[in-house]
Amino acid sequence: MNRAALYLVRKKGKSITLFILIFLIATFVATSLALLYTTDGMSRFMRESIDGRIEVRQLLGQQFGQEEDAKSDPALPITAANISQIMTIPGIVEYNAYTRGLASSRDLAFRQGFGSSETDNMGSIQGVRDSAILTDFRNQRLSLIEGRHITPTDNNVVLISQTLAAENDLTIGDMVELRPAEMGINEAGEAENVLEDTALCVPATVIGIYTSEEVQINASLLPSAFIATNQMFSDHGLMVRLELATQGEYEAATFHIGNPSELPGIVVEIRQMDALDWDNFFLQHSDGDYMRISGDLQTVQNLLTILLVAICIVSIAILTLILILRMRGRIHEVGILLSVGLRKRQIWGSFLLEIIIIAVLSFLVSYAITSALVPRLNQSLLADLPALAELGQHQFQTMSPAMYALVYLLILSVILGTAYITTRLKIRLKPKQILSKMS
Repeated sequence: MNRAALYLVRKKGKSITLFILIFLIATFVATSLALLYTTDGMSRFMRESIDGRIEVRQLLGQQFGQEEDAKSDPALPITAANISQIMTIPGIVEYNAYTRGLASSRDLAFRQGFGSSETDNMGSIQGVRDSAILTDFRNQRLSLIEGRHITPTDNNVVLISQTLAAENDLTIGDMVELRPAEMGINEAGEAENVLEDTALCVPATVIGIYTSEEVQINASLLPSAFIATNQMFSDHGLMVRLELATQGEYEAATFHIGNPSELPGIVVEIRQMDALDWDNFFLQHSDGDYMRISGDLQTVQNLLTILLVAICIVSIAILTLILILRMRGRIHEVGILLSVGLRKRQIWGSFLLEIIIIAVLSFLVSYAITSALVPRLNQSLLADLPALAELGQHQFQTMSPAMYALVYLLILSVILGTAYITTRLKIRLKPKQILSKMS
């Protein structure tokens, strides 16, 4: 230990040169790995957070080329059997089935719109399986501010808007009686509820209140049924009781994918199902720009990988050359130490201890600089990519001190391995051979 410390102090120039070399190697390698770790973390985040989904829904309206006065067959529903079959495909993690309709209530005063008659007191209602995974809530266009979401086990429950709750003095747990509704136009050209006199009435419990992040600019120009604040969400059973839906039949079903990269293959499998008549169903899908974003990330990862490999190859080559030159200048010292009775293992250990001391000091400086440099590099390399702008700065993950320590330990192992090979060639000679070569 003393001999190693004395040599480092006496040969300051050589020690500083080796310090700078190891520092540069450690910094470049650690920085590259830290950036790779960040991009890999962003890829994982994307797979977990981006909503890859496939929607299968009824194909409504006239078929292309069909005569206007021809009688169209009613649209076929998505059945529970269809959904069960699709859910057997690996990669689909959950689904939501829904139906839509209109509902009125004598307990609710819906916001009135343009051209509303006295009976135009109704709002839209959407029966869902699980409101938490609706696209509008996942994309945060709608946000639940009180209560809870609708789950598959709920019966006779509704979510209402904050505006509707405030204007009717409703809170979580209140009961409202809902009736089926149907919009028509009276002789005055005003919107009216055709089913105003229906005797069908179903009580429902308010379990959640939501708010919208978007303002409906043209709300005053629409009938009440189409005003966003009049929209309600319910369970499918309530829709059946209101006779707005049939048990086990839906207008559409949305299937959510665990890994968005698997979406194209799943789409192909669904289209190949014989049980679905694609003359009556329509399929659309979205990967949340996963392919575009992952393509940008993959480009960055490929560049970093190439850079890392190049750094490792060049570093090992330069390090080997420096250690060989360093050893050549100490041949005479090795011969003397061997001649005075020191063992080869002691000499070799002393040389490696010198390198360890320099390496540890280099790693400490490297860690301080790398940990400060990596966040800025993340910003310049990743945050400025247009496809990644929506992910946000908070998604950048950095390596922990323990991971940096592991990286430096691996670098030290490579350095010591290189040093062992270069010193072994000289130390294995006998003292007489070494001193004769020097003369």
